[in-house]
Amino acid sequence: MIRKFVVRVNGKEYVVEVEELGAQVQQPVQVSQPTQPVQSNQQVAAEPAQPMQRTPAPSTTSPAPTTPTAPSSSGASAGAKIVAPMSGVILKILVGEGQKVEYGQKVLILEAMKMENDIVADKPGVVKKVLVKEGDNVDTGQIMIELE
Repeated sequence: MIRKFVVRVNGKEYVVEVEELGAQVQQPVQVSQPTQPVQSNQQVAAEPAQPMQRTPAPSTTSPAPTTPTAPSSSGASAGAKIVAPMSGVILKILVGEGQKVEYGQKVLILEAMKMENDIVADKPGVVKKVLVKEGDNVDTGQIMIELE
């Protein structure tokens, strides 16, 4: 399955296609030269090999959306938190305390692995508290902004 992503590098957007490699059929390996026995000074306990369990990758029927879609339930944004989806450095905070934000509105820019990532509000609300400042390092799952 081929999935498309939009990646922004230094302000320029690129559309990237990535092929998902699922469970592949393993082909037997042919050895063209005779093998030599390997000698070791350590003794190895002879235990039967256990087959590895392979879990199939979850299949999706459509590519990841490039723009946010509105939540199905209206309201219910009390106590919402915006958390860091990955570790990185806060480059710019685009909202302030007391400011009203809409669903999908950019609230800050997070740099991770030399890429700028727009962090958007996943619910509408009013910014209750901004818990980070520009230049801060954040970890995955760290709360950055609280909404009312």
